Parts: sequence; structure tokens; C-alpha cells
Amino acid sequence: MSAEIRFAHLSDWHATTLAGGGPALLCGKRISGWASWGLNRRRHHDPEILAAAIRDVQAQGVERILVTGDLTHVSLESEFLAAAKQLEALGSPERVFLVPGNHDCYVSTPAEVSWDHWAGYLSGDALSTFDADLTASLCAAPGAGLAPRYEDYPMLRIVDRLATIGLCSSIPTPIFRAGGALGAEQLDRLERILGLLGKRGLCRVVMIHHPVAAKGEPVRRALWDGDALRGVLSRVGAELVLHGHKHRRRINRVPGPIGEVPIIGVPSTSEVGSQPEKPAQYHIYSVRAPTGTGLFELSAEIRGYDASRAEFRRVAGALL
Repeated sequence: MSAEIRFAHLSDWHATTLAGGGPALLCGKRISGWASWGLNRRRHHDPEILAAAIRDVQAQGVERILVTGDLTHVSLESEFLAAAKQLEALGSPERVFLVPGNHDCYVSTPAEVSWDHWAGYLSGDALSTFDADLTASLCAAPGAGLAPRYEDYPMLRIVDRLATIGLCSSIPTPIFRAGGALGAEQLDRLERILGLLGKRGLCRVVMIHHPVAAKGEPVRRALWDGDALRGVLSRVGAELVLHGHKHRRRINRVPGPIGEVPIIGVPSTSEVGSQPEKPAQYHIYSVRAPTGTGLFELSAEIRGYDASRAEFRRVAGALL
């Protein structure tokens, strides 16, 4: 492993518009989402703040950028296309790794007019880069130009000794529900993958949209099989778990086999500061190779939007 690997974590930027959405907005649950956007949500997210964040990320010289979903509001194709341009501004698919959020699966939508527009950003590494045991634990890679489907997860990317595991908790839900689930098959594959990566001495960073800690989330917005995920982490561990969804910074830990596993939630990248606890922020992490303890050294930095300067800057506070 090189002396240090640095990566950024962004989430929940919702910097798309529903204006001109047409008849597609009248599809089931989208009606309520459209109303919520018109009455409230559209005033909370500013594409110019997202643009400032993208400029700041580029200035920090991070090697990788992790995004934990909710780039859209109600999963219109026009939103996926707009967000695809935002992803392109952020970085190449090789550099940016994305998992979808619940708003990116707001209703059941054909992949060719939704996730396939983000295919390169959602996909994992080619299977040929892995050994036989890891390959056997992963689903087949999607075809060229196709995004992974829910049943294909987890997705895995490895650079040096940093292994990033992308989970999909995003499923269509009824009106007034925004929770998610991983399902038994994804959890089983995740446990095998984390175990193998741990034995190979890799730093394991898990990405998921929904919060993982057992507290602080109403049932209608929770990860519904969170107990099962926490059980996986307790048995095989991970070095770090990152999530979004809350639009707030959240710091929790769950027991692991050789110590606690930190679970960090990041605020929205584009929030206008509608509430004091919901500033526009993103996080930068640094990973150093194990010392004599055999454990990776992790450090983190909070970067937040300064409206007076229309730019992001370092914010005081600890994450780890």
C-alpha cells in the first residue's frame, strides 16, 4: 500500500429539478414526491452549492470519491440524465464509486431509463482482477453499458489495499415510507466478501445509503434488516461504514470481532442550511498502512460550505 490513500464521501445532493416532468410525475408515489418537492424540498438544495463542492473535491487531490446515493428526487429519467452530468463533473467512473439511494429507486422504473445512465459509476471492478474465492462470492458483472441490478450486489472495487464494498439497500417502497433492505442473499455474499478481504489484509470500507446503527431512525425510514447487517459486522468486521440518508452528520459504532466498527453518516452535499444541524458538508478520509498493531490508521476531515465565500472549507470537528 502506498503511504496514504485519501478518499472523499458525498451524499444526498438532490440537485435535480422536477420542472417539466410531465405525465411521469403522475405515476403513483411520484405524485406525493412532486408535491413535497414543490412545497419544500426544492428550496433546500442548490445546484450551485453542489458545484462548489465538486470544485473543492477536485482541489483536495483525493484518489477516490464515494457517493452514497439520492442524487434524484422521484427517479425521473430527466433526473438521471442531469445527475449523470454532475457525476461526470465530479470525476471519471474509475475514480467515482456510487451506490443508489431510496430516491433513486422511488418507484419501480426500467433500468434503461434510470440506473443504466450511471452504469460506470455503479459497477464494480472486472472479476478478472480478483482471485478465485472472491470471484465465487460475487455475482457476474453486468454487461457493457448496463448498471448492476439489486440482485447483483455487493459491488467491489479494490485499489492498492483499499477495498470498497458497495451495498444496495434501495427498493421501491409505498407512499410515506423511505426505508430499505439488503436481503438475505446480499448479506450472505457480503459476509463472505468481508471475511476474505479481511484475511488478505485489506482495508474494508462499506458503502450503503441507509443508516446502519440501531438507534435514531423511525421504522418507516430505517434499514429494515439492519440487525442482520450489524450481525455480519460483528462476526467479520470492517474498518469503516459510510452512509447518507439522514442529511446530517452521524457518528456511531458497532461491535466487531477485534474492536468497534465506526459508522459515519454525511450531510447532504447541496443543503442551503435550512436547519442548523443540516449544513452542506462532505468528508475526506485518509487511510495509512497498518503499524505494529496490525490495524489501519484512519483519519478524517469535515469540509463545509461557507455561504459568505460561496466555497467549501475545513470545519472543526472529529469523525474518528
